[in-house]
Amino acid sequence: MRPRTLDNRYPARTEEDYVSLEAVGVLLAIAIVCSAFAQGLTGYSIGGFLVNTGVGIVGALIGMWLVRAFELPQGFTVAVGGTEFPLVWATLGSAVLVAVLGALSGSRRG
Repeated sequence: MRPRTLDNRYPARTEEDYVSLEAVGVLLAIAIVCSAFAQGLTGYSIGGFLVNTGVGIVGALIGMWLVRAFELPQGFTVAVGGTEFPLVWATLGSAVLVAVLGALSGSRRG
């Protein structure tokens, strides 16, 4: 949440507050690669391109939550558009999510 000013309004957004479209595309590509790698690690295949993208994004959120909750080191990060993206934790978070979803659906790869 942004800090409020004295007149109880939010300050005006600056150019630094926005993420460019290119940065979003790069972050999505990284999330897809992390998810594909996680599916390879766990041995489960849970879906196509869109599912893979969603798993990568949610896995990155799980990974970042684990880092904050247990005060773990960031590991290898990539800075994209002013946003730090933890590759190791995104991959591990995706692997946890893929393992849980794969175990629930039983879609083991042959």
